[in-house]
Amino acid sequence: MDSAALLSHIDELPRLPKAVSELLDLVNKDDASVAEITEKISHDPLVSARILRLVNSAHYGRSREVGSIDEAVVRLGMQTLRTLVIASAVIGAVPTIAGIELGEFWGQTFEVSLYGQELAKRCGAAPDTAFTCGILHDIGDLLIATIEPDKSVKIREAVESGENKCQVEQDILGYESAEVAALLAKNWKFSSELVQGIKYQNHPEQAAPYSKQAALLALSHQIINDWELIDKNEKTSWLSQQATSLGLKMEVGGLQDKLAGLRGKGFDIAKQLT
Repeated sequence: MDSAALLSHIDELPRLPKAVSELLDLVNKDDASVAEITEKISHDPLVSARILRLVNSAHYGRSREVGSIDEAVVRLGMQTLRTLVIASAVIGAVPTIAGIELGEFWGQTFEVSLYGQELAKRCGAAPDTAFTCGILHDIGDLLIATIEPDKSVKIREAVESGENKCQVEQDILGYESAEVAALLAKNWKFSSELVQGIKYQNHPEQAAPYSKQAALLALSHQIINDWELIDKNEKTSWLSQQATSLGLKMEVGGLQDKLAGLRGKGFDIAKQLT
């Protein structure tokens, strides 16, 4: 099945519940009021519970526990609340997949999201968009496991043996999981900036026009994969070189320590939401 044939499986892609879809539409409106958003969130007890657990997690936690959505909005601000709503909605929409350990999957996903968010602040990109890109960037793996379960197993086995994931997907499927994730993001009515970032995350040089979000995803993955292999005294220089190679003009002062502080936080967030 090539990427064009994949479109025939559009009905197999998970759809957001109507209430959650309406909530996402609302939080993505720049003129939405705090009262409108808190009222809408409060109508969905599962989303409300996930958001409150996340607000009180180690990453977002404050000295005093946040006990209501109203208070969460005041404490965190609208941009952060938007990202938490999206994170909660996406996790709730994706079913359990045989053979995929979702705790590990979402932990890695949020690691990428947190790195992307921090990197975006340093190169003039939208941090909330980078965070959302991170949440959705690997969701194609879950969808392929649903649509093509046997082929998904073969892909995972090949990757675990050391083969290149993109090449294996092309050989077995005729398309990459990033294309599936981008298709889902488009189907869920996310912005074209976000869709392009996800689609070209493995080949940011192919994006036209240039996509900062694709480059940020690529850099986040490089950090996860290579960070422990880089000498401590070389990490800042390495970060600068990698950013430049991806076309990103990035302020790297203090970035090494910031990233060190973020390591593992994605797994903490995943525990709160799954």
